[in-house]
Amino acid sequence: MNLTVVYPKNAHSAYEISANEFIKLYSKITQNSALKLTDQDFCALSNKPACVVLIGNDSVNNIVGKFYLEGKIAPFNFSYGTDAYVIRTVQIDGTNYLILAGARPRATLYAVYLYFEKFCNCHYFWDGDRIPQRTTIVLDGIDVCENPRFEYRGIRYFAHRSLHRFQAEHWGYEDWKNEIDWLIKSRLNLFMLRTGMDDVWQKAFPNIVPYPSLTDKAENSGYGYDDRSLFWPLEYKGELRKKILSYAFERDLIHPEDTGTMTHWYSRTPKEFIENVKPTFLSQSTHSYAEQTGLVFDVRDNKNMEYYAHLTDTHVKEYGQGQIFHTIGLAERKFSQDKEENARLKLYTYRKISENIKEKYPNAPLLIASWDLWMYYTPQEVEALLNELDKNQAILFDYTSEVQDKNNFTNWNVVGKFPWIFGIFGGLEKHHDVRGNFSLMNERLKIAKRDNMCKGMVFWPEFSHGSALYLHYLTKNAWEEEVLSVEDFINNFCSARYSESNFNVMATAWKNLMPVSKLMTWGTYDDDEVILFDDLYENIKARACFNESELERNITLLKPFNNAKNSAITVLKTLKNLSGYDSQLERDLYDIIRTIIGRYINACILKAQIAYAKKDLNEVKHASNSAIKLLKNLALLLGGHNDYSLYNSLKKLEEETTFNPNFEQTLKNNSECQYCRAHIYENAEYLYLPEVEIWLNEAVNSLCENRDFNKENALEKINENREVYFKTPLKDLEVKNLEVLKIIDNCLDILNNINLNV
Repeated sequence: MNLTVVYPKNAHSAYEISANEFIKLYSKITQNSALKLTDQDFCALSNKPACVVLIGNDSVNNIVGKFYLEGKIAPFNFSYGTDAYVIRTVQIDGTNYLILAGARPRATLYAVYLYFEKFCNCHYFWDGDRIPQRTTIVLDGIDVCENPRFEYRGIRYFAHRSLHRFQAEHWGYEDWKNEIDWLIKSRLNLFMLRTGMDDVWQKAFPNIVPYPSLTDKAENSGYGYDDRSLFWPLEYKGELRKKILSYAFERDLIHPEDTGTMTHWYSRTPKEFIENVKPTFLSQSTHSYAEQTGLVFDVRDNKNMEYYAHLTDTHVKEYGQGQIFHTIGLAERKFSQDKEENARLKLYTYRKISENIKEKYPNAPLLIASWDLWMYYTPQEVEALLNELDKNQAILFDYTSEVQDKNNFTNWNVVGKFPWIFGIFGGLEKHHDVRGNFSLMNERLKIAKRDNMCKGMVFWPEFSHGSALYLHYLTKNAWEEEVLSVEDFINNFCSARYSESNFNVMATAWKNLMPVSKLMTWGTYDDDEVILFDDLYENIKARACFNESELERNITLLKPFNNAKNSAITVLKTLKNLSGYDSQLERDLYDIIRTIIGRYINACILKAQIAYAKKDLNEVKHASNSAIKLLKNLALLLGGHNDYSLYNSLKKLEEETTFNPNFEQTLKNNSECQYCRAHIYENAEYLYLPEVEIWLNEAVNSLCENRDFNKENALEKINENREVYFKTPLKDLEVKNLEVLKIIDNCLDILNNINLNV
């Protein structure tokens, strides 16, 4: 089949991109490259092609406009400027036409990608597309018009560092091109870089703030995630930001501009600015980010607000578009022990920020981030804030909608009253596995979809690419009117991602994983069936719960693990029936298995703590041995995939551009601090495993010797091990791994033999 693809040349760049993407996908599917791309009015040609693809609506594509004016095609029936699109086939004067028309540029890209999804069975994921082979494509009988449920649909990319897969700051330009392409294919329209300020300070105050040397240490070097020492030159990071945003804007994506009191751990004030300008600061009553570079300028001084405003204006000028703005307010801080005084200051700051945006960018929305509202506001205080904000400007940018405690959007009196965005967080940074109560999220999401004041759905994790399932939950629900049941959603996901031969196995596995998934979510609550506590094997050195005071709490925490054990065993048994797997299924296999192992390491440690409080030596030994065996298998699992290799992530950074030769120590700092201890091979093998062995062995020995638990001695051994880890180059750490099916068998043996009854 020979096709001619016609696009409007002198319109937005997204239309030409749409045409080229159509050609690329068509060629992949049919292995036929006999397509012609043209921007001319081919209607004047004597030999008209038999099949034509028309890119763009009647207002941009002259041929589509001509057909509309002649009454040969019906109106598109969408609101121009929205994200709606039409996919339509018509026959005019003996020629078959496929019209891919969006109500705005990016919506035309949506039309292209969704044509191939709906009519050619293509599917798109962050880690690759599913493109089936066929000889022809459908060019008749199509008339589809789709509108998104939510105006804003997007993802935030955050500033933590560790593994390449999960940390957006690690990504180079090619990674970002793939990511942005996936955003568009998924019909998302908003993304936000919260990966640091890059060189905005240098651009805004060039005579005051110089570019740092690549090997300069950040102020908080050696202090966990707060160590922001560079791995690439700051000049390069600025160039990369420019290229990323240009690529996104060529595709008509939205990028919110950071504004207002933006000082935070990932966006500190350079020392040179402090020394030369001498801004005044607000006095904090909390210790977080209390170093001078982390303090917020005193908002009561107009000069200080002008400095912040200049940073925003500079980003708009150098990188952005000024379409939409975002503020965190005075997030994660208290400035007075007097609750009312603190509230007044925070409200006053929001007023100053919103007024500045109104004056300079009068038509731009302002997103009010909800993190501080969830952390420090009461529901009544949130309501008071919303009552004074301008509904024509401000949008509550919630990304705590699935939080498990009582402080959430359902009691902020926002539903039906104020523009807001439904957001899921999936936190925290260390939690890279499959977690969350999807049933509860569904119930909350139904509220949002019924509320006309709810303008969007976002995913704002502290890590990226946590699981393909979570991302599919976002991309489907952000567009569709209906909220599918968890079972139907999983079937939809598995049908799109896996071969027919593996569909039943993976659908069964994911469904049985749900009780295990919801064992770990975030927030505080009283529901015994849904619990949160930090992964004990990740930060065990911070805990000393081998005592009677924790007994009742630990018994309560263990109960749902016991209830979900059969589901976990069923998942592992089911996965043994897979008929081979490609790289995407393998990734999901790792995600599922590490999720189960991680949960039951915690369960065994809880059981050991309970048994220790009861002075039951045999049960302490049994639970401790089970925890250690599971952790050994987790390390062996992680050692088998580059997604979890810190050394592999380091090499990728080195390969991108000029690299800081001292960065390895920073990367270890960033990845092994208590807040960020995720599923990382080197950490699991050389930190978590020795720490758990030291801690649990001390519990056993103290009972055997009829003495108190010697926390100080255990911590001394743990710190000695940590020093060895930091002194040993990543390249010299032995990589140990085991075949996945053998790990499944090992874990089944352990789970079948652990006793979680209390």
